[in-house]
Amino acid sequence: MGGLFEALFSPARPAVEQQQAVPVPQFERRLPSIRREASRPRPKIRYAALPKSEPLQLHIAERQTPISMSSGPMNALLKDPTLRPGDIVVLKDGARVFTGNEDKTHTVRDFEPVSRSASVDRKTKALLSMMIAPMGALPPDEVRKFMARLKKNTPASDQNSDAQVQTVSMRIITP
Repeated sequence: MGGLFEALFSPARPAVEQQQAVPVPQFERRLPSIRREASRPRPKIRYAALPKSEPLQLHIAERQTPISMSSGPMNALLKDPTLRPGDIVVLKDGARVFTGNEDKTHTVRDFEPVSRSASVDRKTKALLSMMIAPMGALPPDEVRKFMARLKKNTPASDQNSDAQVQTVSMRIITP
């Protein structure tokens, strides 16, 4: 457009500056070649071993001493001085919540079932039950009773009786 926009929107310039053209120096940028980079001396790096650390010293308090399991796990649990009210332990008959006093000796009565505990919320109870027993699994006592009923109700198989064998197609579903 012949400098129309410059004339309209740029500030006024003195006439002397417009007549003098300042040459702009042109520099050639040379890229380093691979051979020059490879032949350049590299700084020497020295590796030194770190000083040896002091041996780890753990302070074990009286409450952290290991408990002997020689008399059985239940006796070891009853002697555990680190139990606090609200701690959950899993025993043979299910999860139990410790409700006793932490300073006194513990008894089996100090543990109540999680299902009856007021200190455990509903969501935690559900998560605990899913971790311990799969969905639909029966407790061991009920399984024993069920197996005993099955044995009683099963007729004794005689060698003379004709047993009919039925085949059932099986479908296996893997999640």
